[in-house]
Amino acid sequence: MMSQATDGMKGGGYYDSHSEYQRRVAASGSQALVALITKMGPVGADPFTIVDYGCSEGANSVAAIGEALRALRQRSGETTVVAVHNDLPTNDFNALFRNLLSRADSYLRIPGGRVLPMASATSFYEPVVAPGIAQLGVSFSAAHWLREEPQATAANSFLIADATGEARDALARQADADWTRFLAMRASDLGPGGVLFLQMIGSLPADGEGQKVTARELIHAMYDIAEGMVDEGRLRQDALDHYVFPTYMRTADEARAPLDRRGSAVFGAFRIDVAQVDPVPNPYFETYLKTGDARAYAEHYVAFVRAFSESTIRKGLLGPGVIAGSLDAAVDDFYAELQRRTALDPEWSKFEDWTLTVALTRLDTPR
Repeated sequence: MMSQATDGMKGGGYYDSHSEYQRRVAASGSQALVALITKMGPVGADPFTIVDYGCSEGANSVAAIGEALRALRQRSGETTVVAVHNDLPTNDFNALFRNLLSRADSYLRIPGGRVLPMASATSFYEPVVAPGIAQLGVSFSAAHWLREEPQATAANSFLIADATGEARDALARQADADWTRFLAMRASDLGPGGVLFLQMIGSLPADGEGQKVTARELIHAMYDIAEGMVDEGRLRQDALDHYVFPTYMRTADEARAPLDRRGSAVFGAFRIDVAQVDPVPNPYFETYLKTGDARAYAEHYVAFVRAFSESTIRKGLLGPGVIAGSLDAAVDDFYAELQRRTALDPEWSKFEDWTLTVALTRLDTPR
């Protein structure tokens, strides 16, 4: 079996402190999520179970669950709610529960019936709760991560979208299989009529200006830094050649594909309510345009990048490839160089985001 693609987000409060972009993505979908809860079928079960897939340290998760809980309270009053926070066993769950107890926006402070927060420490490529007990599943900035490290490579690039020919086909098949598996596990978790609301980084199909792919410039910049480490004799060439950043930026059509494909494990399992891609502006770059402070921009922006990417860079690229010195030093140097070069040219590694939003309703019978 291949290595898991990531061990999760950087812990110790780091991810919570440097995930403003992810908060903005979740906020962009809050109105749609509330509308789905308002329109979903009768909320008769008590308790009502919400599952949050990929909760990380919880600051963003707590706020997003709070939006859902407020909408639910408008419908169900005193219904007991079980909120299940899911992430990998390596996740910092201590930070999650500290956030629940201490944050002013904690959903535990919302008036109404009893709320029971729980954790499920497992990959979301497996069942997360007992079959059929969830009525609402949500995931923000998580479902784009592949289950395992990519099984093919993109020549002279870390970006899957840059792969061509047989390698591109193999990576697309791997991503489709992972997405199908993810959806099949959610079909297991959710009962009939349950709603699944997902947001992840995505892509728009090629037009006259080419395909728009989330984080293209950033991932190109990270490749350039790793290539420089090879040139300096600090990183093995084979590590550079075999590493691909393990996220897949799906189009809306790719999100729909296994749901519409006869013979798929999830054909007939869900009704597609929403499958669309929309841009979400970069809050770090917006601040830079107002202040003109490139050094401050680079510091805050690269902290955001490190928060979500360090695990995979450490285990997939630098861990197998560092020639001399400690792995920790190599990781620090990698992000220091990204920050230095970004401060010199803020456009060089600019993160542009096209968020894929998918909303599904669990069906009780096949189509």
